[in-house]
Amino acid sequence: MSTVTLADPGIPTLEKAFDPVALREYLPEVLPSEWGAIRDVRLEVLKHHPGLRCTFEVTLRTTRGRYALIGKVHAVDRSDVYDAMGRIWRAGFGQHPEFSIPRPHGYVPALQLLLLEKVEGRRAKTVILEGSHRERAIAAERCARWLARFQALVPRVGRVLDRNEHLAALKRWSHDIAKVDAPLGGRAARLFERLEATASRLSGVERCAGHGSYSCAQIILADDPSVNGWTGRTIPFDWDGYDVADPCRDVARFTVHLRRLARGQLGSIRALDPLGEAFLRAYVAERGPECLTNLAFYQAATCLQFGEYLARRQTRDVEKTAAMLDEGLRILERWTP
Repeated sequence: MSTVTLADPGIPTLEKAFDPVALREYLPEVLPSEWGAIRDVRLEVLKHHPGLRCTFEVTLRTTRGRYALIGKVHAVDRSDVYDAMGRIWRAGFGQHPEFSIPRPHGYVPALQLLLLEKVEGRRAKTVILEGSHRERAIAAERCARWLARFQALVPRVGRVLDRNEHLAALKRWSHDIAKVDAPLGGRAARLFERLEATASRLSGVERCAGHGSYSCAQIILADDPSVNGWTGRTIPFDWDGYDVADPCRDVARFTVHLRRLARGQLGSIRALDPLGEAFLRAYVAERGPECLTNLAFYQAATCLQFGEYLARRQTRDVEKTAAMLDEGLRILERWTP
């Protein structure tokens, strides 16, 4: 068994959840009985956000074989994520051959621990950066088709993205950027002012179920390319931010993330634009153009959000932050709501 101790004062249950002896006592409550009796538990940290959450892999050896899970411990109770994923699973995103999510195996309240299926496959981000031209285009299309199906089928659950609260967050992010760098703060203020001026003129598109952080970095493509093209499951993960929002929000998040990825990995914010266009074409083919009425607003808002994230990182990359803010301003300059 793993003997590494992992503690975080901001996540009070983490030390116990990451103790294989303690964890073993809780697992039979949430795991399928057909897996058999647990013989050994091994744990490996995947990502730790101090004071917020920690994700780790759980490898089990049982009387019936070996199994792997993903465990996620939060600083606060997030049983709501387990409930929401259960609803999504039952809405048609269970063992569908193409469209699914990681299976939610259970939630352990005493540990604030969510246990999920470990999905094997490649990140869509990896395919988009390293795949062939054909593989990259198919990956973008698969991500678009998944999102369109999700928005069409899944019942609305979770908090509603309120326009006034969203604007308040955008204003706060612009102020945070100014604290890091005054010239960048001026750009952020101009972007926020334009977003605020256009927010009241947004079209009243019907809100739908939302992922909250939908991007190629949050999606697994389960199978490798085959002779007839890509087959297999498309599986978005990380459902902590699920909500109810304008369908444009998740579309914007995906397309702007491609631009951020292009700027950071390929040196040009425009380098992945063809894949963004392929994503949009596939999405519109499923949902119709009316769902993209407010896309420019949400793309520009996402640019400001990413700019704030880049500005407050330890590296505080001024050039990348400026590129995101300038992209947001460019988007709004070309848009008439």
